[in-house]
Amino acid sequence: MRTQVQKLLSTIFIVSILASSCSNDDDNPGVVNEEETITTVKLSVTESGATTSQVYTWTESNQDAITLDANTSYNFKIQFLDESDPDDVEDITEEVIAEKDEHFVFYQTTVGGVTFDNAPDDTIDTDDIAINISTNWSTTDAATGIIRAFLIHEPTSKSGDSRDDFGGETDIEVDFNVTVE
Repeated sequence: MRTQVQKLLSTIFIVSILASSCSNDDDNPGVVNEEETITTVKLSVTESGATTSQVYTWTESNQDAITLDANTSYNFKIQFLDESDPDDVEDITEEVIAEKDEHFVFYQTTVGGVTFDNAPDDTIDTDDIAINISTNWSTTDAATGIIRAFLIHEPTSKSGDSRDDFGGETDIEVDFNVTVE
């Protein structure tokens, strides 16, 4: 009888250890933030006062060159797309806007005389900071260079002069060659 009790207690002990080591901790599920696939970045550029836009596209295999006029103002709208399945194109911009507190678009330019600022129709996060989906650009003299756009996920700051100032992770970084005539 004692042996049967010992076997039963041993079995209960082993089962309880196995059950606790294999338990599913549903009370504290990990936060999963799937990284989006971004295959295409589009810049819709509208000259101030115009009603039509010129769309410039970046893909891994093609980067449109942007031509701007000197001494002119423009509105730039950026769009992030997943076109990996042409039958099911996904506009990642919608997610960026929905998660505006976790995203920021930073522009860096080597084109002299080009400046930008937030546009009145830009998306604003809960800290009242524009995330640069829509920006206004101004040109002065003729110049050439690059406009580099970064989509930053979970920036630690939304102000600065270089990419390093923002922290977070770069979801995508793209370059557009620019000529101001």
